[in-house]
Amino acid sequence: MQIISPEIDLPTLIAQLTDRGVASFKILAEEFRLALLEEAESYRYIPLPEVVGSGEKVVRQQMSRFNDFSAHSKYILLEDSFQDWLTGEIDRWGEDPFVYPLDLNSYELVKYEPGSLGITPHRDGFRYKNIICIFIIAGHGRFFVCSDRSGSDAQELNASPGNVIVMRAPGFVGPGSRPFHFVKDIQSTRYVFGLRQKI
Repeated sequence: MQIISPEIDLPTLIAQLTDRGVASFKILAEEFRLALLEEAESYRYIPLPEVVGSGEKVVRQQMSRFNDFSAHSKYILLEDSFQDWLTGEIDRWGEDPFVYPLDLNSYELVKYEPGSLGITPHRDGFRYKNIICIFIIAGHGRFFVCSDRSGSDAQELNASPGNVIVMRAPGFVGPGSRPFHFVKDIQSTRYVFGLRQKI
């Protein structure tokens, strides 16, 4: 079974991350995506706190999480396949766009119920390095990047099932800071797989 078929090359990805801080492109082979969905539907999820942070940095969210994957999980296969592809692209390009050696070692499967508020504008923490990857497994939800916590200058990205949204993080060599982003309009059960590098 084919796992991934990225519709982008590394120089284009790096250019988009440098310019906008984010990129979205088709990557999951459809048969494999459906297998990921079947696995996702088999898990029991832990609800996350609906309010995190405090003061001006408060974030509201409605979602649940699973991250207790077995070694035979298709999500571990996805993690390995994506890292192998990215490492191969770096070798072919001859330039490493990351300060830290690439090791996508932090992952979670997130479930949004229909009608969920999603998550309000926020940035992923400094503990995550190089890039943030969000694979859209199934469901409808709108994903935006914006300028600040109020959601100013919001720009919508393609968050269709089968796509991955990639955002720059500390350690990406291009200019710019971590992008603010948010999710809303959850119209059907939505599963996303977050893949990050924690140091």
